[in-house]
Amino acid sequence: MSNMNPDNSTHKNMLEKPVMGGIAVPIAIVLIGALIIFGVTKMLGNSKGHRELVEELQSKTFGNRWVAAFELSKYVAQGKIPSEDVPWMIEKLDQTFRESVDPRTKNFIVLTLSALKSPLALATIDAALIDADDKVRFNAVMAIGNMDSMPSAYDWSKLLALYQLQDDGLKQVLNYTLATHGVVVAQQSMLDLLEVENKHVQYSASLALAHFSHPKSISLLKEIASLRYDDKPGSLFGSAQVEHLKLNLIRAAQKTKWSELLLIVELLAKNDANVKISTKANEVLNLLKNR
Repeated sequence: MSNMNPDNSTHKNMLEKPVMGGIAVPIAIVLIGALIIFGVTKMLGNSKGHRELVEELQSKTFGNRWVAAFELSKYVAQGKIPSEDVPWMIEKLDQTFRESVDPRTKNFIVLTLSALKSPLALATIDAALIDADDKVRFNAVMAIGNMDSMPSAYDWSKLLALYQLQDDGLKQVLNYTLATHGVVVAQQSMLDLLEVENKHVQYSASLALAHFSHPKSISLLKEIASLRYDDKPGSLFGSAQVEHLKLNLIRAAQKTKWSELLLIVELLAKNDANVKISTKANEVLNLLKNR
């Protein structure tokens, strides 16, 4: 994590981490913002409490406000916020988000709300979904994917509309988030992405559709299973990316217990050149047999 700039966008390169909670999508298992947060936590110490940081965020001038938002996002990511203070914090952050015109400040506010995982933050996150800045939108979608659960009446059309944007990274995180929460109506958008030229997006869609045991994902899932570990210059996927894709596939099989996908996992258990993959595939198959 050296040479990390907290203001740099990392959301276009999403195949380097496994997925959250076993959901099958080839994108970051860990919230992208959390990677930024934890990557610099050891670099920047801060002895201030969360109330001081919120007050500082609100009092800072335009040029320095994003720094305060960044420090607060680090603090919250460490899980130090008392539950009784969460509503107060969300109210203050919502106010600051709506007043701010600086995308960096907005971005770190969204990352902070994502770490809180509170449904109370959804009003602010929904506002971030339609923000003009692509990083703010991206992290808003990921914040919803990071939620443990969502209200049954939540309007998913807000996220479905974002598929229309020409942003491949955003499409991958949409696949992840909508698959995570089992949004059935998202399947058509995912199916459309099976036909695009971008393999990263194709694989993301196929692994998301695996969450719904959709038969049209099978050919691409087999393709993922057959990928070779190749770190030569110009390779579309490096060895680490291939490994994570296959792990995502295995986790999808474990979660869904889909027979078609389990057949692919059996092939990985028998034939994959990566011991980590073959071992994990065998573990999952044995676990399911013993249930």
